[in-house]
Amino acid sequence: MTTAFVLVTDSQYFHKAKVTINDLRTAGNWFGDIVLITIDFHLDEQYRQAYNIIEQKFNPIDKTQLLQKIGPHGFDNSDKREIHKLNQWEKLHVFDHYFLNWDRIVFLDAGLRVLYNVKYLLELDYKDKILAPIDGTQLITRPTDIFRHQLDHKNTDIINLIKQDFGEEILDSTFMLNCMWVYDTNILHKCDKSQLIEAMNKYTVCRTNEMGIMNLLFHFKYKLWEKFPALASNGKYLFEWCELNNSFHTTWQNYCFLKYPVTISLNQRFVNHLIS
Repeated sequence: MTTAFVLVTDSQYFHKAKVTINDLRTAGNWFGDIVLITIDFHLDEQYRQAYNIIEQKFNPIDKTQLLQKIGPHGFDNSDKREIHKLNQWEKLHVFDHYFLNWDRIVFLDAGLRVLYNVKYLLELDYKDKILAPIDGTQLITRPTDIFRHQLDHKNTDIINLIKQDFGEEILDSTFMLNCMWVYDTNILHKCDKSQLIEAMNKYTVCRTNEMGIMNLLFHFKYKLWEKFPALASNGKYLFEWCELNNSFHTTWQNYCFLKYPVTISLNQRFVNHLIS
């Protein structure tokens, strides 16, 4: 069984990607393959060698049709990421057939903190599925954590198309968060980058860009998503968006992975690999 950890970054977010890569090599105790998909720059060779990185390049995903359908002003009541954070769509490259070179792929957002040995993530059963956190708090499902809030409902024709293609019940379903995920590359024979890009241009109402499309296909169409367990086998919470998501007191030391920690700074490093 072969595994690669994968990150996607442009030059603006590279400083965050370096934090996650350093975490992987230290606290995560990961000495295997790390693939870094670079968007608008080339990796410094000295850095690449120091961290033993595989740099991978893909042609940028064409977003012309997407932007024409969304329009110049974007969606109502949105943060406008649909027109200003277009590099988020480049995360779909993680489902390119290039990744059939490995059996398992683990994707991490640039800046996501790896706090303990990644063996507690890799022991999860990933065969024939994609594993990812549930959106919202991992312990309590809130009424707002349903898929309808991920869509812009102004375009009724596309909303009706989604209901027709996937069923109206998906609007009231929970859904996966995509700041990190694990998948069996065997699923690429069922759903890959080309299908995701086709859906990107068809269902142009996703308020969180690629996350909505990943849910439409991997979760609602192909039923491949399985949510992360709340706890890892080391007794730590496997993942959380932020410690403040929970009503009880926790710090970064209670988690294996955190997206936006508040009890540790972006540049703070640790030696958890020595004690975990």
